[in-house]
Amino acid sequence: MRTLYQFPISHYCEKTRWHLDHKGLDFQVDNLFPGLHRLKSKRLAGIVTLPILKDGEQVIGDSTQIALYLEQHYPDHPLLPADATQRAEVLELEAQFDRLGVHVRRWLYGQIKQWDSVMHAMLKVYRPLLGLRDLMKPVLINGVQKLYGVTPPRVAKSQAELLEGLALIESRIHGDPSRYLVGDQLSLADISAAALFAPLFTPAGTPWAGIAGHDDKTQAFLDELHAHPAGQWVLRRYAEDRQRRN
Repeated sequence: MRTLYQFPISHYCEKTRWHLDHKGLDFQVDNLFPGLHRLKSKRLAGIVTLPILKDGEQVIGDSTQIALYLEQHYPDHPLLPADATQRAEVLELEAQFDRLGVHVRRWLYGQIKQWDSVMHAMLKVYRPLLGLRDLMKPVLINGVQKLYGVTPPRVAKSQAELLEGLALIESRIHGDPSRYLVGDQLSLADISAAALFAPLFTPAGTPWAGIAGHDDKTQAFLDELHAHPAGQWVLRRYAEDRQRRN
């Protein structure tokens, strides 16, 4: 049995869930508690981040490394083109969007004014554990802000970075949300871009649908992004290509 060690609302974990679902691979999830997850992640893979995939005796950490592992060991429904030039393009774009995911996360955390709905979404899958879950909320809020560098200058820099990422999507699709980033079929680049930008656009069925906590100014900015070709592209990739099997 494959096990995906994850945080439910992590967009990096969503990236891996999408890969597994696209390949038609059965897996179970183990939702590790934020902060305490490090005890298990370091023991499993020597890292402090998630996702981690355990596939039989193989343990792979990092969403990109998991993607490459799945392509190598489960070649059906490929997400890397056979053409060498296109393959190189896909891998480069995948790496670029993987880096941009950090900026999406930091910017979103920087917009939160009311943390209640965010904490509920983050922690609702965990049992109360004699009140420990709720007692941990203030600690987690402070930890998230420190861990992800949620300061005004860095949040502003992340906004500029994520806008450049959305512009990159639009340049690749030539303003047409029906197009893929490379070639004429879904690739690792598309999944990386769509999954890592998804928290901005909250596609139906994702963990971010219904999470509030920001102000009207932020919502107006997000509404503007929704109307852009890149926003429509993310929503279209979810509507047409995100087939969930779990």
